[in-house]
Amino acid sequence: MSISTTYKRIAFGAGLLALGASAHTQADDMDTILINEAFHSLLYLPVYVAKHEGLFNAHNIDVPVVRSAGSGPAALASVLSGESQFSVHGPEHVGFAQEQGGSGKAISAVANSAPVWVLAHPDLDYSSPADLEGKEVVVGLAPGTSNTLIKRLIEDAGLNGEVTLTEVQNGSELGPVLSGRGDIAVAYQPQVEQGISQGLEIIHAFTDDYPEYAFSTINTSQEMIDDNPDLVMRFVSAINDSLALIHADADTAKAVARMEFGDLQGDVVDAAVQRMIDNNVYPESVTITEDAFTNAIEMQQFVGNIQGEMYYDDIVDASFASEVVQ
Repeated sequence: MSISTTYKRIAFGAGLLALGASAHTQADDMDTILINEAFHSLLYLPVYVAKHEGLFNAHNIDVPVVRSAGSGPAALASVLSGESQFSVHGPEHVGFAQEQGGSGKAISAVANSAPVWVLAHPDLDYSSPADLEGKEVVVGLAPGTSNTLIKRLIEDAGLNGEVTLTEVQNGSELGPVLSGRGDIAVAYQPQVEQGISQGLEIIHAFTDDYPEYAFSTINTSQEMIDDNPDLVMRFVSAINDSLALIHADADTAKAVARMEFGDLQGDVVDAAVQRMIDNNVYPESVTITEDAFTNAIEMQQFVGNIQGEMYYDDIVDASFASEVVQ
């Protein structure tokens, strides 16, 4: 039986109060840490909610700033050098680092499902991927995941050579379609909701194709796991609390998102957050499932970013999530 939203809010609130009291009595034990994210993104909302809603503090962790590194490899490099304690990006970067002698691990889910949507004007005739034939599809630059997903969809539909792919800078996919210079746009949030607000509609959702997809994870170094497992456990617990809060109280999640992305229209932010909740882009727990990991790695292999094999047990340390999610 599913727990009602009201019950979840009450239970979560009571737990947070208890954690807050514990944190208050142990204020002297507060750990100050730095988080490095690949880029500032609505996909990483669980981290921002944990920061703004006091969930890190409730676990005796102080996060003065979440810093954008500009890329996944740069964010992870900061962790492996000891400059920061945790990073946010795709788990494949942990595998790449291991190939170069690094010792990172993915420890928590943060953005699951494949958060990419396909949009077009309502008058475009589309009922299945076969209808992409002869169309011009505008997508972000390779090797981005949106680019990879649409290429895989085209290949699976047997349409190689039958679809025109126009690659543009990420974030500018809507322009050509809105102006009539392209038929279809492939986009992330919040561009999806911006397109809908300007008359486009979703014709295909990769969240339906890949409901389990480890798009972004929380990562740390093996040294941190070995030397300070208590901090790692508390951090994973805070992210798990954040995911629970997002699903129990979408309004709070939207308020944090508006705060973090004040340059965007509030209704666009709200719609983007709600769609990602509904599509489980923000998972209900920190567990990185083997299916989610495998789907993400196989997609990287498809596009050629990964030449060999990457194995779940080598890249994911599931022990903290398993302890938190019982």
